[in-house]
Amino acid sequence: MPSLQVLQLTEHGPKFLASKRRSLLIASGILVAGGTAAYLQSRFTHKQAASLGHCNGTGSAKEDFDDDKVNRNASKGKKQKKNALRSLQVLTAILLSQIGRKGVRDLLGLVFIVVLRTAVSNRLAKVQGFLFRAAFLRRVPSFFRLIIENVLLCFFLSTFQSTSKFITGALSLRFRKILTKLVHTHYFENMAYYKLSHVDGRVTNPEQRIASDIPRFCNELSELVQDDLSAVADALLYTWRLCSYASPKYVFWILAYVLGAGVTIRNFTPAFGKLMSKEQQLEGEYRQLHSRLRSHAESIAFYGGEAREEYHIQQKFKNLIRHMSVVLHDHWWFGMIQDFLLKYLGATVAVILIIEPFFTGTLKPDSSTLGRAEMLSNLRYHTSVIISLFQSLGTLSTSSRRLNRLSGYADRIHELVVISRELSRDVSSIQRNGSRNCVSEANYIEFSGVKVVTPTNNVLVEDLTLRIERGSNLLITGPNGSGKSSLFRVLGGLWPLVSGHIVKPGVGSDLNKEIFYVPQRPYTAVGTLRDQLIYPLTAEQQAEPLTYSGMRELLKNVDLEYLLDRYPPEQEVNWGDELSLGEQQRLGMARLFYHKPKFAILDECTSAVTTDMEERFCSKVRAMGTSCITISHRPALVAFHDVVLSLDGEGGWSVHYKRDDDPIADVSNGSPVKSLESKRQGDAMAVQRAFATNRKGSTLTKSKSELYLSELLASSPTVGDTTVVPFIPQLQVSSRILPLRVAAMFKVLVPTVFDNQGAQLLAVAMLVVSRTWVSDRIASLNGTTVKFVLQQDKAAFIRLIGVSVIQSAASSFIAPSIRHLTARLALGWRIRLTRHLLEHYLKKNAFYKVFHLSSKSIDADQRLTHDLEKLTTDLSGLVTGMVKPTVDILWFTWRMQLLTGNRGVAILYAYMLLGLGFLRKVAPDFGDLTSQEQQLDGTFRYMHERLRTHAESVAFFGGGARERAMIESKFRKLLNHSMLLMRKKWLYGILDDFVTKQLPHNVTWGLSLLYALEHKGDRSLTSTQGELAHALRFLASVVSQSFLAFGDILELHRKFLELSGGINRIFELDELLDATQSDDFLATSASWEMGADYSENTISFSNVDIITPVQKMLARRLTCDIEPGKSLLVTGPNGSGKSSVFRVLRGLWPIAKGKLLRPYQLYSRGIEFGCGVFYVPQRPYTCLGTLRDQIIYPLSQEEAKLKILTTVGGQGTMDTTAVLDAQLKNVLENVRLVYLLEREGGWGATQNWEDVLSLGEQQRLGMARLFFHKPRFGILDECTNATSVDVEEQLYQLAADLGITVVTSSQRPALIPFHSLELRLIDGEGNWELRSILQ
Repeated sequence: MPSLQVLQLTEHGPKFLASKRRSLLIASGILVAGGTAAYLQSRFTHKQAASLGHCNGTGSAKEDFDDDKVNRNASKGKKQKKNALRSLQVLTAILLSQIGRKGVRDLLGLVFIVVLRTAVSNRLAKVQGFLFRAAFLRRVPSFFRLIIENVLLCFFLSTFQSTSKFITGALSLRFRKILTKLVHTHYFENMAYYKLSHVDGRVTNPEQRIASDIPRFCNELSELVQDDLSAVADALLYTWRLCSYASPKYVFWILAYVLGAGVTIRNFTPAFGKLMSKEQQLEGEYRQLHSRLRSHAESIAFYGGEAREEYHIQQKFKNLIRHMSVVLHDHWWFGMIQDFLLKYLGATVAVILIIEPFFTGTLKPDSSTLGRAEMLSNLRYHTSVIISLFQSLGTLSTSSRRLNRLSGYADRIHELVVISRELSRDVSSIQRNGSRNCVSEANYIEFSGVKVVTPTNNVLVEDLTLRIERGSNLLITGPNGSGKSSLFRVLGGLWPLVSGHIVKPGVGSDLNKEIFYVPQRPYTAVGTLRDQLIYPLTAEQQAEPLTYSGMRELLKNVDLEYLLDRYPPEQEVNWGDELSLGEQQRLGMARLFYHKPKFAILDECTSAVTTDMEERFCSKVRAMGTSCITISHRPALVAFHDVVLSLDGEGGWSVHYKRDDDPIADVSNGSPVKSLESKRQGDAMAVQRAFATNRKGSTLTKSKSELYLSELLASSPTVGDTTVVPFIPQLQVSSRILPLRVAAMFKVLVPTVFDNQGAQLLAVAMLVVSRTWVSDRIASLNGTTVKFVLQQDKAAFIRLIGVSVIQSAASSFIAPSIRHLTARLALGWRIRLTRHLLEHYLKKNAFYKVFHLSSKSIDADQRLTHDLEKLTTDLSGLVTGMVKPTVDILWFTWRMQLLTGNRGVAILYAYMLLGLGFLRKVAPDFGDLTSQEQQLDGTFRYMHERLRTHAESVAFFGGGARERAMIESKFRKLLNHSMLLMRKKWLYGILDDFVTKQLPHNVTWGLSLLYALEHKGDRSLTSTQGELAHALRFLASVVSQSFLAFGDILELHRKFLELSGGINRIFELDELLDATQSDDFLATSASWEMGADYSENTISFSNVDIITPVQKMLARRLTCDIEPGKSLLVTGPNGSGKSSVFRVLRGLWPIAKGKLLRPYQLYSRGIEFGCGVFYVPQRPYTCLGTLRDQIIYPLSQEEAKLKILTTVGGQGTMDTTAVLDAQLKNVLENVRLVYLLEREGGWGATQNWEDVLSLGEQQRLGMARLFFHKPRFGILDECTNATSVDVEEQLYQLAADLGITVVTSSQRPALIPFHSLELRLIDGEGNWELRSILQ
């Protein structure tokens, strides 16, 4: 633009400046007053919320009170403040000691790069000062020489900055590798992974600390190292440069101000470490609920427990959101204080220190044009030196807050390391040094005076003395919860030996050396079929490799030979999802045959197989010469054992030796004789009588229940080989393109502009406009400052200081408020998107369909937690990041047009378009790379969660080393992929930074030169020189802000590429959830519900094909009617489709062909209509909550009370809680679990019920639910196989007395008399028979 236009801007003189000052003063006053009022009000509100709302589930009020008490105590005394960073010091020392040569090389490389970057930045500041002088003097040749050097320096600076980020990321990965290895070393030693979660209880959710806390800690620590190294290098260099041409007093003034501001800030700093620790704890608890839902998806779907699970998930999510709101609020008000003191007011102080030498010091200009040009060059460089020095000292000053935040992560990680190390110590070696409680080695197993005590201090067995010689076989009996499995926990070292002496073969505390364990809950590792057979060994640990023929022989012994034909030998499979419970138990038997141990512990490991298979198994084990220690409720197994240990559940026990001359010789040490035996001892006596009766006969003698007659009623039709199996489509959708997914995302996040998120976006826009206007005033102020210095007008300069302080106050409110609103926006979007997904995820069993019916593996728990949180955080930064450059472009383009005309604007837009095209051309596919990284991270975390779920079985197998190998294999894949992604970011980062941030400065200098060349006026006049200096400084600021805004726009492309991976993962899940609810999918799946109808009193299958999601026919044209009072028994070999019939009946699998009539699911029409059908799955499920909640599940307490009122016709004055508890107590008495009331502390007791209750107790609790709900039909899927025969018969008799018609899947012949019909699934190939049982 012609210079006249600039003169019009600058010649307004004092009037223009005064008017702007008045408007700035008024605006700043309003902003400061509003900010103060908002702060006071929100501070009061959040204090109330913090005191009232820190709930964390049941019983969390006491925990929060204790936390507050700890926080108050921790804030007292200097010693406690020093100890706050102790964990951080310990972890840092570990990292430095184990970093290795490559780590040292990275650290030294980072120091070298930081020093080079500081040196280049210093030279760049000097060159830019020379460029300003050359433009002012209109020296074109000199200008071009300098601009070439400037371009080269900018490229070097971009290279150094990208390299610094790469090395920082590499250090972060190295730190993560060290800490993860450190945790794994103790975590997998001596079964610490089991003891942490199931015995000790001090550390909750260890997988959260390993998979989330460690990477966050390492990322922030490496970034802190980089920032502090840069700050130290800058501080040293610029201190030396400042002292080289100015008085050292300036350094002391800066240090004094920074130290004073640092002390002030420290006194206001909240306890960010504790806040972050609490946030990670709540994140872990919320994530664990999603993982729990994934692990128990089928059981929850059978129960219809979506509503209860949603309630618990929503409660944990609300607790997390409430705490995060408190954290965001503290960051907001603290950010205002910190920004004002260190950033904005500090900049004003820096201005004073910058200018003072130019008025009275050695830098005061002379009267010549050349002298003033030299002063302008020195002023620019001096400005860069002072501001860089100020920023570096400010960075060091704020490091304490970052260390405080890091300490929150460090405390959680260090606690995990310390407790894991404590639990991983060899207890047996410690106990050998004691007096009498020890474990020693021999060729037999002996318990001498052993006391078995649970982690909750319940005594199960008192003073047990028993010896099992090699070749002897022991059968352990007793009621559920009497301590049968707990004996093995003590023998294997899972539980501590409280008193007594144990002798066993093998070295160490685990069981996998000479004693092999086959658990009651089958465990299958992720891997090949060969991996399952040799577990816990790896292929490298085998003495002789297991050949294909060897595998076939092992599988043939347990009738699983067909698995070799179904699955390729090297295919990795999640066997827990592929095989039925019985098939998994038989695979465990094959595993035992492979290892051939001296002793085998068989813990209810044949409950889901047929009696014939069980007897074959026992005969095979005896033929191998392996001594068996067996837990079983099947009296038929007594023939294979010569010693029977009976536990009474009250601490007493008795041993029965089977001899030829005296078949029931006993040795006992039971509880003291009482006048009236307890219920538990009565249960024990009933079990003993059942086994005593069976001892006198033979195993092969059939009981009455086995010798039943049946009449064939119907059978599967005969079909030819060409019969086409109806197709069952898997859950899948056609992926939408990314723009459509983005549109769908914003429709969810911002449905209208008038909701909370729309208002927050509007507020962000207003604040950004305010910041842009303030930035414009600061740019003008900088130009005016240069003008007054050039004119040596000290009085006018002093007046500008007051304006600068007001601008600092306004900026210190605006910038933290923008950050706060951005974080609030992310939190609000997380809430909205989570609710949107959960609305479908926990409806119509969608969670089950996603995990079990999807055409691809979907880690929904990872996507709903970690991925969603990252997406909303990045997205809020992206959206608010778009607002700022958009406003800046509009504002500063207008300003630039006034200064340079259309030519400058054209150059600006041309550069933006060319830069954007270039970056799009060279950008890697960050979306896919980021998506793969998130998937690998989710897999690593899932492996840890899976280990926690199966910790007991893994510990019994001694599979810690095997699990560690699998987990670390996934971890290596994650690290390798992360390193690949960082390398691509490094190469792209050099170009990105150069094009978007560094090169635009050179364009700015070019426009400045053009402006100077076109400037009119007498260059010898001081006023003309001042106007030119002001215009050049103002122009540089405006053009620089414009190009920075365009640089931000260009950088958004990279951010969006990275963000697209998260968008695709989240909305792929959303599309799958929509598919589970859509009518189109139901129609294409041959009618998910269209083949089903409802009937009040009948279950009827009419020509229904039972087909698995992988297109395997299990039952062809099944036809069967179940009327009230005519119970059905479903039998057949393992894997023949017994549970699959129930999945179709429940609606979990679609109906491919035929018609199904069934009653309504549990209260699906309302409480008042009662319960039509209730499912008790084969895998016991204990929900979160109290003992009362376990029985009324899936109802809430309010719904259960309504059921009571509906049942008994209650009145308004009725104490429904008392009536409900009385009815529940009666139910517990019926299932022989009433002792739980006293043992666990009443109806309101909250425990980890899966750990507290034995498998048999959990199964009886499932039957208690059935008796509480009293449905017309009860679907019982192998749900009593861990109970004794007499208890099982009592439960079925009670179901009959209550009028419940049962449909049972079982291998126990004793249940035949309780049924009228038998459905035999013959071979799992579609053949079946329906028979009438003749009593």
